[in-house]
Amino acid sequence: MLNLFKRTKVELWERQLLINVFSKMPPEFHYLCDQVEEGILKRVFFISTPIPNYVGFSYNRDVVGKFERKQDNGFEIKGVRVYDEVSKSFIDFEIHISHGLVIGYSTPNNKKISIDINKIDVSDLKIQYDINPLYDKIRPLLKPAYVRSVSPDDVYEVELDGKIYYHLQDLEDGDFIGMDDNGKYYEITHDPYEIKEIS
Repeated sequence: MLNLFKRTKVELWERQLLINVFSKMPPEFHYLCDQVEEGILKRVFFISTPIPNYVGFSYNRDVVGKFERKQDNGFEIKGVRVYDEVSKSFIDFEIHISHGLVIGYSTPNNKKISIDINKIDVSDLKIQYDINPLYDKIRPLLKPAYVRSVSPDDVYEVELDGKIYYHLQDLEDGDFIGMDDNGKYYEITHDPYEIKEIS
């Protein structure tokens, strides 16, 4: 019989595998281990993505605030190999991070898996950061308070009245804080339409 319902429960082996991988990484990544140990992972979900065999996570809201890093770029942990009992070999295991949170994992070349959570090879470990060239371009112009609060994922260009502004932060109802190429900040509202310089 065809199983129309995929599981939603985070399995114990998934939690332990993530903890074991993070524990083998350099100390600056141990906060990832801490969040899994503190129960941040609530459910798994399966969606169609460009990443083969991707398993995503939803979170326990009580724990998210402690670990979320809104200003952080996302990254992927690659080069990890774990032993799979199905194929009887070490396979690729990639972990996906966004805003400081574990958002999912994938086994790009293997769909059916049975992982031995104690056989992990991190000798080829690589961190591949997501990049936003616009954020990198404007970062030197950002005031310290904005460097801490602006997420690189939120930065994009907006052309208004023939001038380019960089979206930094959403306000209410589509309004936002923007910046120009000279490092001047603006509150940009659409009702009424106004571009007001702020300090």
